[in-house]
Amino acid sequence: PNTHFKITLRRSGISMGKKVQGTLLALGFHRRHQTVFHAHGPEAAGKILRVKELVEVSNVPTHAVMTPGQQRRARAAPRGYKVVGTRRG
Repeated sequence: PNTHFKITLRRSGISMGKKVQGTLLALGFHRRHQTVFHAHGPEAAGKILRVKELVEVSNVPTHAVMTPGQQRRARAAPRGYKVVGTRRG
């Protein structure tokens, strides 16, 4: 079952009022195209409704939730080489 919101900031909140900018910070946004995850609940839903014009929201299951470090590693390009052994002469 879907237990979390996957929220991506699509539009900047620069020209919005202080309340909207505060809501974006409370959701954990610092830049455009950043993605954050929040558990389903009335508090998160209310924050999302306040900035609904700026964000893209989808429901995801628990196993799809990623920390910022996991998101960074998922975006990284492959190394281009593979270490086969570490034997030294």
